[in-house]
Amino acid sequence: MKRIQEIDALRGFALFGIILTHMYQGYLASSVPAEYFGYNLMYPIDNVSRWIVRNLFSGKFYAIFSMLFGLSFYLILDRKQNSSPLKFAWRLVLLFVIGYMNHVFYRGDFLVVYAIFGFVLLLARPLPSKYILPIGLFLALNGPNIIIQGLNLLEFPLQLNWYIPMGPSPAQANNTYFDLILHGDLKSVMVSNGTIGIINKFNYLVHSGRFWVVPGLFLLGLWIGRQKYHERLDQLKWGNIILISASIGIPMVFIHFHFYTADHSPFVRFIAFIAQELSNIFMPLLYIGLIFPFFNWNFTQKLLKFLVPVGRMGLSTYVIQSLFGIIIFYGYGLGLFLKISATLAILLGVAVFAIQTIFSVWWFKRFKYGPLEWLWRSGTNLKWQAMKK
Repeated sequence: MKRIQEIDALRGFALFGIILTHMYQGYLASSVPAEYFGYNLMYPIDNVSRWIVRNLFSGKFYAIFSMLFGLSFYLILDRKQNSSPLKFAWRLVLLFVIGYMNHVFYRGDFLVVYAIFGFVLLLARPLPSKYILPIGLFLALNGPNIIIQGLNLLEFPLQLNWYIPMGPSPAQANNTYFDLILHGDLKSVMVSNGTIGIINKFNYLVHSGRFWVVPGLFLLGLWIGRQKYHERLDQLKWGNIILISASIGIPMVFIHFHFYTADHSPFVRFIAFIAQELSNIFMPLLYIGLIFPFFNWNFTQKLLKFLVPVGRMGLSTYVIQSLFGIIIFYGYGLGLFLKISATLAILLGVAVFAIQTIFSVWWFKRFKYGPLEWLWRSGTNLKWQAMKK
């Protein structure tokens, strides 16, 4: 039970970082038009908040959440010889439905992405672990995009041109979506997200490299499960994990921060790009290495146990975070997008997460599953599950 609690706590920790990142962004799922650059930098401290979120949060906490999804696949299906792949596929279909419903309100939803790339885990299930690790690392490090950019530096043009040409240019689409977030009504936002928003999501996945990174992280989570690291957490050499991940991750953060600017040559920017991808793997490992040993200390153990319930209902927590975000920032809600600073937005994220933590503790004193977890489980089993304890 303790080991499961630790995994749930880590999921809760990842959700904490995710909501702070999204709150900083104002739950905007696109680039900011040029005239609005720095829209949330209202006070000097906001520059500190921006640096922290961009370098220590963005891309880091979703990596933890994604690896845990791959680990969950192992726990649900991969370790059981007689388990049904079809049932897991049906589970992914249901996740897509839940994710699409969330996407209609919030275009940045990643449950839809998880549902689609979850099928990669089914395809990888027959592969031996010795292949899972290198493939997972190559994809998680955005290997295909690194190769393509490297070839472009050698003037061997190979463009990853999978964009779906539809409607206006990407810049025009971003401006239209930005205006919709500021001034659009609920129906207009839902229609846009449910139609052109899907195309924009696919194009973002390709452009950002998450088309490769997400399935790569899933495979790394699967590999971790096969190595049964989650069953022998007390035996792992956390000091070495922290030292190695910090020695690589922290320098990579600063290399990307200082050199991925227009002031440097394409080659230097390419090196900084690789540094960013490395930091997005080793910084999450550092965070994991820092949080797990705290379970052995009496004081921090009590604090971390508050993360267990909120991580246990990870699906519900994530969707509810999205609802909070769009109500706070979007024009048809409180409309605070251009009215509050980055630091205040982050503090609001802390408050929302605190509310979710209190709610989840209250909820699990009465019920067996989180609200959406119960619905997901019932749909998977095609039978209403007992809810109350």
